[in-house]
Amino acid sequence: MASHIRGNLTEEQLKRIEANRKRALERLQQKKKKDAGEHVPSSTPKSTSTTTTKETGSYSPTKTLSQIVNSDSVQVSSKFVEIETDGSVKKRRVLTEEQRQKIEQNRLRAIEIQKNLKQRENQKDDSTTSSKPVDNIRLNQNRPDSVVSSTKKFQPPPIRKQDYIEFDFATMKDTKGGFLQDEKTNNQGADEQTLQDWKNKQRELQKIRELPPPIDLQNIPRCRECQSMEVDANLMTNFNVRACRKCIKALPEKYSLLTKTECKEDYLLTEPELQDTTLLPRIEKPNPHGYSRMQLFVRFQVEEFAWKKWGGPEELDKEWERREENKVKRKEKKYHDQLREMRKRTRAEEYTRKLRDGKSLGERHVHDWSSPVNIDKHTIKRRCIDCGIETEEVVI
Repeated sequence: MASHIRGNLTEEQLKRIEANRKRALERLQQKKKKDAGEHVPSSTPKSTSTTTTKETGSYSPTKTLSQIVNSDSVQVSSKFVEIETDGSVKKRRVLTEEQRQKIEQNRLRAIEIQKNLKQRENQKDDSTTSSKPVDNIRLNQNRPDSVVSSTKKFQPPPIRKQDYIEFDFATMKDTKGGFLQDEKTNNQGADEQTLQDWKNKQRELQKIRELPPPIDLQNIPRCRECQSMEVDANLMTNFNVRACRKCIKALPEKYSLLTKTECKEDYLLTEPELQDTTLLPRIEKPNPHGYSRMQLFVRFQVEEFAWKKWGGPEELDKEWERREENKVKRKEKKYHDQLREMRKRTRAEEYTRKLRDGKSLGERHVHDWSSPVNIDKHTIKRRCIDCGIETEEVVI
């Protein structure tokens, strides 16, 4: 009971307190000697130190920092400095010229990345892009193993509303006479113009472009009719025909333009012949009567090719008459075939009706008229009971 009273300690507790006091004194003495530059090994045997450590449950190092540095078994090394065995720094490693250049390149590229990032933050317009994207900037770009991936974003072609919307009610105005489409807002802008439309427009501009002024007056192209120097640019560039505008108006039977349909019907030319530009040059223009483009040919070139094909205008007329006769014959044959088919169907119906009524096929039909019906004051109506034919008679 005395061991549990406050103020009374057991012998084991007293021994532990005494051992802790001795260790504290030893540590204090070692610390003082370390500060003075001296080192005296502990007088306490290792077994005692180890035992007391286990008893107290704490751990104290058995070697100081100077012992670790002075020991031969421990070797301290560094990448940039060399350390002596006593722990002092021997010499600082000097960088080579190649390493300095690489560090400078990395520093410049880091500055460039920061500048591009600031430019991207300050840009308000999305259409203007930086001269060099940040994604393509890499450190050590001069190295052969560095690969820069250049990927371009897909840009879809522009979409025109008039290709999908025929009547846009948002652009229409009520004029009290019906909703009329505003032509100003419906006009196609330059930004909405597709590549194919631009090519067609440039092709049309090329066709109507005037010829440059001549350099050599002796070899200048002249009109084949009046020898005038004012040659029409359209016929000269597209058909290689030298004719002035005055002669074109005066001779429409020679220089007028023919459509592809007229060439087929009047001169009996085929589609492959008209498609061959080496035989018959042509120009294309928008067709006011449809969606397909209109093809135009010069009349005298078409006539020359047709005379060469058929052997002259007389032979062409004979061929045209022959085709017209064949066309009439085909129509008559078709009409007679349809009439013959109709007669067959009628004869079959008559045969079926007579068989149904029980009459012979060769018997002549005699009408069995019904009693007359008065339509008005002077007209009566009769009907055959067998065949159903009706007649009207006028009574005078």
